[in-house]
Amino acid sequence: MRNTREDHHGRVIAGVDGHKDNVVTLRYAAEEARRRHAVLVAVTAWSPYGGDIAERTLPCPELDACQKASARTMLDITCARARLPEGLSLERRVEKGLLGPVLAQLARGPHDLLVIGPRHRQRLTCLHPSPDRYCLRNAAAPLLVIPSRWAATTGHPEPAT
Repeated sequence: MRNTREDHHGRVIAGVDGHKDNVVTLRYAAEEARRRHAVLVAVTAWSPYGGDIAERTLPCPELDACQKASARTMLDITCARARLPEGLSLERRVEKGLLGPVLAQLARGPHDLLVIGPRHRQRLTCLHPSPDRYCLRNAAAPLLVIPSRWAATTGHPEPAT
């Protein structure tokens, strides 16, 4: 069986932010991608240290490269822990920006599905907007938010075969 983009029907885009529940999110996304014969796109985002204003004022390409490499490593580790199936078409993306806007921008295709994990309570939520809330308001594609209780149960799906 050929494994080209023409063989697939859309994309299942999964947001990864480094939280332990992302393993469950990726497993659900992989199962959905398998059902749809879609490409699984695992996405994480990185931001410059100090934010965009600090980067414009005092750019540091070495620090940006380090931030991006750290995000890539986190994405690779999360994908490995999720034990995604061998036959699944997987694309890993590391994008600059906040996770919510990055996901909303990527999920624009007519057959895309956006899958993200539950938001985690954190301080200063006004400074770190919740990706799921941002995507609910701005994503053109359907959105599946994995409830935290799914991650807490032992009945979460095993890797798709």
